Amino acid sequence: MRSRFLSPRHKFSTMAALAAAWLGLAAAAANAQPDPPDQAGRISVVYGTASIQSQGSDDWGQAYPNLPLGPGDRIFTDQNSEVEIQVGQSFVRVGPYTDITLVGADPGSISFGVAQGSVHVHSFGFWQGQSLDLSTPNGDARIGQPGELRADVYTDEGTTIFTSFGNGIVVSGAGGFWEQLAGWQSLQLAGTNPVYPQWLQPNGADPLDQWSQQRDQQMANAMSYRYVSPEMPGAAELDANGDWAPDSDYGPIWFPRNLAVDWQPYRYGHWINRDPWGWVWVEDEPWGYTPFHYGRWVNYRGRWGWVPGPREGHPVWSPALVVFAGGGGVGVSAWFPLGPGEPYRPWYPCSPQYIDRVNISNIHESRVVHVQTTYINIVNVRNVTNITYVNRTIGVSAMRQDDFAAGRPVRQAAITVNRAQFDHVQVVDRPAPVTRQSMVSRPVAHPVAVSVAHPTFINQKGMQITAKPGAPPQAPPIRQVQAVRTPPGRTVVAPPAGAQHQNAGPTGPAPNNNQGRPAYQDRGGSMPNQQPVNNGQQRMPNQPATGNPGQGMRPAGGPIPGPARQLGGNPQQDQKNNGPVQPNNQPRQSVTPPNQPPAARQPEARPAPPQPQQPSRPPENSQPQYRPAPQQAPPPNREPENQNVKPENRPPADQHEAKPPQPPPNKDNGKNNKDNKKDDKKDDKKKPE
Repeated sequence: MRSRFLSPRHKFSTMAALAAAWLGLAAAAANAQPDPPDQAGRISVVYGTASIQSQGSDDWGQAYPNLPLGPGDRIFTDQNSEVEIQVGQSFVRVGPYTDITLVGADPGSISFGVAQGSVHVHSFGFWQGQSLDLSTPNGDARIGQPGELRADVYTDEGTTIFTSFGNGIVVSGAGGFWEQLAGWQSLQLAGTNPVYPQWLQPNGADPLDQWSQQRDQQMANAMSYRYVSPEMPGAAELDANGDWAPDSDYGPIWFPRNLAVDWQPYRYGHWINRDPWGWVWVEDEPWGYTPFHYGRWVNYRGRWGWVPGPREGHPVWSPALVVFAGGGGVGVSAWFPLGPGEPYRPWYPCSPQYIDRVNISNIHESRVVHVQTTYINIVNVRNVTNITYVNRTIGVSAMRQDDFAAGRPVRQAAITVNRAQFDHVQVVDRPAPVTRQSMVSRPVAHPVAVSVAHPTFINQKGMQITAKPGAPPQAPPIRQVQAVRTPPGRTVVAPPAGAQHQNAGPTGPAPNNNQGRPAYQDRGGSMPNQQPVNNGQQRMPNQPATGNPGQGMRPAGGPIPGPARQLGGNPQQDQKNNGPVQPNNQPRQSVTPPNQPPAARQPEARPAPPQPQQPSRPPENSQPQYRPAPQQAPPPNREPENQNVKPENRPPADQHEAKPPQPPPNKDNGKNNKDNKKDDKKDDKKKPE
């Protein structure tokens, strides 16, 4: 008869088998649901009106600053509108009438899709092995090192123009097409499969390029990057809105200024629900991005201060660094900010490795805080009672679950709770509301002028992808192009030395309509060592009649030519001459910096805090007229650049229409030229009358 008691050896084998089975189940669960991205996109600036279509939804809402972006989120800018998107140290400046999607953001690749319009990208750094892709309907441009890139997508002409402002840009397309762009080169791609390349003359700076340069200059000297990682989006905004205490018990602390009497963290804002994180906090203050998705909060000597994580390493973004607690009452959600060293418990599926990364990268080692080697055991303990949460009685916010789920402002919908109940807090796994509310609760100002269907792009491997997460790549359909049309204001040039591909042909004039075109028309100027193909023909629109080689172009690493916009004390005049003013009484000021701009750049001094005499912004649904600043007197021996022409003010098709580039002379033309020379000699022999 077999004994029902197990020997120690059998007990150990059984326990090992159970442990292995548990680990296998845990690994399978972790693999079933991938970790959310360590980085999230962020809308840092909105001028004018922009709309957003969140991933998984066909509805459009109004885009606004501090709104986090994840894979699949799509933005469309209206007339005279601009948006800046930041992911890590990469900035995407979006011009008017542009349809752009954040396709993905992970440690290996940041991917955007541009269906129409103009974008200017400036990347100041990447993670090891990371790159950024701009995919369009015609092809893809990849940047894998700090540098600048621009893409202009003309939907009505079926073409894309990629312009490199530095080395290291690789353009690819279907059928194995690829080409590397050096500094100050432009390549047009027409069609999809096959793709037809055509080299163009890079044009001078337009308002989108000038705005991008202004943003770079405003971010260059942020003091906050002495204490935080350069990969924390929005950290430069802290300079003008608070003060740093470099040496405290918790290490460097940032204290915000000009707060309301009842202000406390995670109270002046609202909650949104979006994949893959679930509930995400959106703070109201313009500076309210970095301190609410990184680091910890503490009430230090009677003032609320924010403690960042270590400056070294890659900080992992979180939707909100708070503790959700029970005991607030039936139908009530309550939370409070995590203090220094306190573990963060994600309420969304993630792996143990993610739990360690999101905690270790956001906790600062100091005199009173020690960073653990792992936080898995601490986080996995249910009903935690052995952690002394320093903010549990002074930083609690609560509201009804219905108001929470509807995204209502917490400050207006907050309810009073007995904070003494939180002396022995009962931590809950996740927020109580289960109702899935739309990510963006603000309705659009007016209907969006693009299809709700997700656009398709050609990725870096030459495959066709749909602008949503997890969409399988497909081979693009074969479609011939009848003629390669050169967009207005652009000049075809001979391929540079070492180019893999020659210009495609035949060419034809671009149609004279403005649907789907980038709103900015560049100012011209030929580049050195590039010969325009259409020499001697009628001048292209917005192209100088004469000028030295390189006129209108930036030197490598240098500033964009053209005056910067200046704001005075007259809002109407400022709006007329200098472009739209940022809404909500905020002056036109940039606030999201990289840490170290290129060495050759000579940044301006850090902008001063907003002054009371700055002009107030127009209503959110207004349509301000965007115009570049008045031109200053040109330097000697240089012709002033022409002003951009707004689409509605362009001349009709029969006025100033540019002639298409002509093909090189064939053999018959050469014979005719010889005959013409003989006729000229006969005419010379004739006596003048």
